[in-house]
Amino acid sequence: MGGCCSRRIIEQDDNKFRYIDGRRYHNISDSEYMIPNDDEEAYRLMRYHEAIKDIWGGLFNSPIEEKLRQGARVIDIGCGTGTWILDMAKQYPKSHFIGVDLSPIFPSEGFPVNVNFIEYNLLDGLPFEDLHFDFVHQKFLISAFTESQWKEKVIPELIRITQADGWIELLEADSGFVSKMSTTKRICDAFKTVLTSKGINIKIGEILPSLLESTNAFSEVRYQKKSILLGKRGGQNGEETFKFVSSALKPTRGWLPAMIDIMPEHFDALLEIFTIEVEQNDTFLNQHRICGHKHNDNI
Repeated sequence: MGGCCSRRIIEQDDNKFRYIDGRRYHNISDSEYMIPNDDEEAYRLMRYHEAIKDIWGGLFNSPIEEKLRQGARVIDIGCGTGTWILDMAKQYPKSHFIGVDLSPIFPSEGFPVNVNFIEYNLLDGLPFEDLHFDFVHQKFLISAFTESQWKEKVIPELIRITQADGWIELLEADSGFVSKMSTTKRICDAFKTVLTSKGINIKIGEILPSLLESTNAFSEVRYQKKSILLGKRGGQNGEETFKFVSSALKPTRGWLPAMIDIMPEHFDALLEIFTIEVEQNDTFLNQHRICGHKHNDNI
């Protein structure tokens, strides 16, 4: 986890947050991010960190190891609790790491000297000069941006701050499961309806390679897809992935029952049926990793 660090969650400005059913959410109008940003969510993110490393064979896939050992500028956008940053900073002490998130659930003290965290919204344009970073990392922001924001703001901004010959690496999971079971499909259909109504592409990971290539900013775009079998039959990573996604369902108590035409008091029973379906039948979650190598002469 990169050492024991205290976390500071800013509570003074109530305008920063919304509170729904006892959970805290950000209150930023131009972001569609639907997931809470409280201590419970911080725990969910930190717990899944080790599983991600195991699923993908490490902290990153871009061929930037040598540069990291020599000393690189690295940014993690949507850094959350900062766990990835802290892990990277420990392994590569000559590199400098900046974590950016619109919610301040990252550490406020106790982190290494080669780490900084800032609270900022990517959609406002990041406060860094052009060509500033050797490595730009971002993961699990599928519900944060509409498809048009990906095309018009997110990808252009990532390209802008990346050095010529630098790498951009994106990790996304589909917002839905591959399953033939009825309750699981009902839940997935409800999410699809809500997210699509907001302009969010629930399978953005599948089209990110083509979006990067269409910019003509990259000499190479690499793409990997992993289908993770959820539940105990998927081993430890399958169990941890299921815990990760099922815990994200709990905050939907306020809107999901109406979407699938059940009474709110039946929500817990619905989740129990969902769990049984996953454990007894093949249910997969697709994750996508995209690595883009920026042109040497792209300035």
